[in-house]
Amino acid sequence: MRQRNRGASREWTQGELALLESHYLAMTWWELQVRHFPHRTLAAIKRMAHKQGLKKRAGAITEKQPWTEEELLVVVQHFPTLTAPEIRRRFLPHRTVIAIRHVAKKFDLKAFSAERWTERDLAILRRGFPQGGASQVRRELPHRTEEAIKFRARAEGLRYVPQGDGDTGDRWSAEELQRLEEHRHLPAEELAKLFPHRPKRAVINKRYKLRWAPTQRWSKAELQHLQENLNAPLEVLCQLFPHRPRDGVRIKRDRFRRREKSHPNLT
Repeated sequence: MRQRNRGASREWTQGELALLESHYLAMTWWELQVRHFPHRTLAAIKRMAHKQGLKKRAGAITEKQPWTEEELLVVVQHFPTLTAPEIRRRFLPHRTVIAIRHVAKKFDLKAFSAERWTERDLAILRRGFPQGGASQVRRELPHRTEEAIKFRARAEGLRYVPQGDGDTGDRWSAEELQRLEEHRHLPAEELAKLFPHRPKRAVINKRYKLRWAPTQRWSKAELQHLQENLNAPLEVLCQLFPHRPRDGVRIKRDRFRRREKSHPNLT
């Protein structure tokens, strides 16, 4: 005869029922189980709530529903000065205390601690974020994560104006692409001057990827120099050939390497 699981028919105590009634609206079923009823199954908890006439409010937001911009701003603005239960009671009654704390932890917010944003921190953020983004601010505020910096910048209404290499997330605007196409015949030095906020190599690489680069044959001196440094890292090779696009250097290097493997006696 099949036996019941041990504890499956265990009666609910008055203390457990009181806990269930006190927290069933503030927590999800999963949170209730983890925090207060680890010895009960989810099905058992739901079944007892139903027997007690406890029902979740219609339309209640769960932890699976994405947070809105307004909700996140509430947490950022009030977590350093209010407790999570108070934030929930005053501003976010449809969110659980655990969910609010999780968001605060995700964005490196610490309640009632020395890690709150000081006026100096905010001054650095306001000065550096529009020009260099989170990475530049973090160089001056190493105790902040980039995610926390980005989120605080959003709360402050700051916007990063791309000035990077155009190759790792900073998109080229339609105006920049048009300017690049119109002047694609220029030498690398002159072309780069038309894009003062982008490194010269980024401009060269972009022109090459769009197949707008004028054809430049490798000289014998360049080929010899490349062959002598064939085992150097790609970044080093790019520095040795500053007027060549990164992909162009990589392709030429790979061809030399394949040739060496196929005909080792030629080198």
